[in-house]
Amino acid sequence: MIKSTAGPSLNVLISTGGVCQSVRSKKLFYQQDEDASDARTAGPFWCSRTQSKIGPDGKLVALDDCRPGRSCCRTT
Repeated sequence: MIKSTAGPSLNVLISTGGVCQSVRSKKLFYQQDEDASDARTAGPFWCSRTQSKIGPDGKLVALDDCRPGRSCCRTT
């Protein structure tokens, strides 16, 4: 039996403060809770504040980078 190594969905990461609440992907607009898939497969990502793949701090929007500690990250 193969174990699933899927991580949480982007919706879960945003709601729990795991990533910035400004991170967006197409899946956020059509994904249902019951078919939530691993956020790593949800890309490409963009910032809702800048409406581009570049965040307010001038750096690329990426799931691994848009986390608490980044100067423009908003988790609340």
